[in-house]
Amino acid sequence: MIVEDKYSITGYEQKLDLFSLSPSSKFILYLLKQRGPLMQQEIIEKTLLPKRTIAYALKKLQEKKFVKKSKDLGDKRVSVFEIIV
Repeated sequence: MIVEDKYSITGYEQKLDLFSLSPSSKFILYLLKQRGPLMQQEIIEKTLLPKRTIAYALKKLQEKKFVKKSKDLGDKRVSVFEIIV
């Protein structure tokens, strides 16, 4: 697998936001960058982190505009998270 570690971060503010994230948030951001859009349950299975940690990290990533949340086309109850940086 080729690992691409470049993000399209444009401003100084966004860099500071990225550096201020918790390690679990950075790990989830990296996972989404490498694996593409994932459901919350898939993130839990791949990272082995607690559900509460994942939920908090995803909330912070959404607030900082690193990740967007959308509904699954097959099941509207399920949210899919996708990186936008």
